[in-house]
Amino acid sequence: MHTSTSSADIGLWYERYAPSLRSVAARVTGDPDDADDALHDAFLAAWRARGSFDGARNPLPWLAVIARRKALTIVSRRARPAGALAQPPAPSAEDEALRRDADAAARGFVRAEPALALHALGGLAARDVGALLGIPMRTAASRIARGRRRVEALLAATTPLSARSKTPWSISS
Repeated sequence: MHTSTSSADIGLWYERYAPSLRSVAARVTGDPDDADDALHDAFLAAWRARGSFDGARNPLPWLAVIARRKALTIVSRRARPAGALAQPPAPSAEDEALRRDADAAARGFVRAEPALALHALGGLAARDVGALLGIPMRTAASRIARGRRRVEALLAATTPLSARSKTPWSISS
């Protein structure tokens, strides 16, 4: 027989079972304040779910399961490092537009300066770049350095890409 549980029943349960349920919560949390929070949350959950409880049954096992579950929830929240669930903020539309513009400009610089492209993307030394392009090695090194400074300045100007400006490009002879 399923009988409905009233708010008065929840009050009586609190008077009768709170010490036992707090003890259950304290064993799980290991902290008296957290146990009090779990107990509060458990009785709030019991009150909300009172319509689904069979009033003909002993409420203690049902309440104990709720209290233990609430205590475990508190422990799991406490165990997470601060900010563990926090995602880094999504870039704003402005940041995304700046990134796209910076990437397009960087690609343009690389296309416009074949010495930089051969050095940065091909991994060639300035001597080899000069030989491939038919220019003196010092001219190739100068173009690589100038292109690198332009790309680094562009990347440094955009916050989301500031880490990219630390790319260890070197001009080797």
